Amino acid sequence: MSTASKASRIAFWTIGIIALLWNAMGCINFVQQLSPAGIATLPPEYQSYVESRPTYAFIAFGVSVIAGLIGAIFMLMCRGEATALFLASGLGAFIATIPALNAGIPSIVLGSAMSIVLAAIFALYAARTSS
Repeated sequence: MSTASKASRIAFWTIGIIALLWNAMGCINFVQQLSPAGIATLPPEYQSYVESRPTYAFIAFGVSVIAGLIGAIFMLMCRGEATALFLASGLGAFIATIPALNAGIPSIVLGSAMSIVLAAIFALYAARTSS
């Protein structure tokens, strides 16, 4: 195995594991927000945001993290569907970000923006590695 080939395999697994962990943490956050007990563990400004955001934003958040997690698994399995799943993840993150911008909580806006950027990076990488 050449050095370039070995480096590309390391990069593939590193990016794939980062995608998997990022989206798994998002899924954990999503599940946490499904119950009042889970919401109660969040900081007060997050609780207020979670309880007042529109239903479409919550659904978009769920689509984003679940599609991203499945996309990461598919990317690690070298399946071409990973690209479409990461694109769905990015779209979900974008839709979920709209009310977050109005909330004015910088950490929520930053997390949402990171989700959009990472989904785009993962989609581009998956498209490049699946062809």
